[in-house]
Amino acid sequence: MKNDLKLPLLLKQTMVRANAMIVVKAIGLIGKVFMIRLVGAEGMGLYQLVYSFYSLVLMIISGGLPTALAMFTAKHTAKGWRLFKIFSIPIILTGLACSLLTYWFSTPLAKLLGYPQINFVIRCLAPAILTVPLLSLLRGYLQGLEKYTAIAISEIIEQTARIGTLMLLVPLFIQSGIEFAVGGAVLGTFTGALLSFAVLIAFFMYNRPSVALSPPSIRTDLPLVVQASFAIALTRLLIPTSDFMDAIIIPQRLQVAGVSSKEAAEMFGIVTGIALVVAYMPTVITGALTHTLTMKITADWQNKKYNSFYKKGYAAIEVAWVWGLASGFFIFKYAPDISLLVFDIQNAEIPIKSLAMLPLLVGWREITTSVLWAQNRKKTPFIGLCTGVLANFIILYSLVAIPDFGYTGMSLGIITLELIATGWNFKVLQLFQRAKSCLAIMLLVDILVFEAILIVGMLCSKTLSSLEWPETAHIIVEVIHYCFWCALYLKVRLKSVFKE
Repeated sequence: MKNDLKLPLLLKQTMVRANAMIVVKAIGLIGKVFMIRLVGAEGMGLYQLVYSFYSLVLMIISGGLPTALAMFTAKHTAKGWRLFKIFSIPIILTGLACSLLTYWFSTPLAKLLGYPQINFVIRCLAPAILTVPLLSLLRGYLQGLEKYTAIAISEIIEQTARIGTLMLLVPLFIQSGIEFAVGGAVLGTFTGALLSFAVLIAFFMYNRPSVALSPPSIRTDLPLVVQASFAIALTRLLIPTSDFMDAIIIPQRLQVAGVSSKEAAEMFGIVTGIALVVAYMPTVITGALTHTLTMKITADWQNKKYNSFYKKGYAAIEVAWVWGLASGFFIFKYAPDISLLVFDIQNAEIPIKSLAMLPLLVGWREITTSVLWAQNRKKTPFIGLCTGVLANFIILYSLVAIPDFGYTGMSLGIITLELIATGWNFKVLQLFQRAKSCLAIMLLVDILVFEAILIVGMLCSKTLSSLEWPETAHIIVEVIHYCFWCALYLKVRLKSVFKE
């Protein structure tokens, strides 16, 4: 069984990926905190508005090609390199066209988003639109080869260069106005991608892929990869499309509720630039697991190793549950401290608490989507996600326009989207029917254990309150206490998940 599952290798590759993602997210968080303290919630709101457009354009250019190429290369290593070279040409040409169009039509785009002053910020995105899609395609090819260390190093270098540029240019440009400071921050996307691409090119010079002298024909495979790419793109395109529509709808509906344009940008920045950042931080673990798991289960399904396929999938879903609970409890409990001590924003506490269950839902959605993709059921996750996006749109449009319901409407829309998409994947995979009573009891025990850890931490905090320590010191001790007991329980709990 151990040879079939290859769980030690899966976990090792997951940890390599997770460690890199944690470093990348940590560097990104430092940049976000630095930026928010300089330009405030309004500047972060403008930054998120422009990035919603960038994410949409990036997904339109590359689509599902990086993932489709990775899955194909995992099955047919010798053909993967040829497909990468073939796909590189249209990616470069499309990226160039979209980059030029973004620069030329920056003024209408800024007006569409409701803030004409971000014209300069949108123009600063144009160089990144040219470079990032090709970088994503190259990483997809390397993912298929399971070169996770090279991918990890390039991502860390990219994020370091991006945040370094941000920390250099934002203080310089802030004198000219908030929109110029945000534009300086956006330029970091281009410098990071360029440096990361140079690193991967250097990697290729010393580690050229071994290609047969007479590579097998890929004429029959090319349409299949393109078809898979479109199927994956349909699903992945929904999230950036939803984010872009949110960027248009939310500020407008907030102003209908009587909020000023400046306050609307601040509220949008608090939810998307602070609360969502905090909520998505823990998903680096499940994201890393999904990144490595996809290649494994795709190969298992291709080779008809169904027992290994399902064991890996169920183990990953259980890991997402335990980790999602641990991080969700933490986010809910320490939301006030995160809001004030980290970001120095008073109004972020309620949105952070409202999104505390996102790590669990996002982890489940990503893993179940990968399982369905590996089974060549790529249209199935699209249906659930499409329904969730529609529900999110209805909630945002109706609730956000009600006075004092701005934060509630935004948070409820995000949670509903993830809940519907995850529930649909579970229904299709019949995970509710296959759940055993002993597993349900174990999941209930997990909830009780994490609640007990929180209670013990609170009692510890009350004991420390008698000491004449600064309040920050009490919080740090309490957080360390919570993390220690959670780590101990996770170690014991995950051993049972991967038990032979």
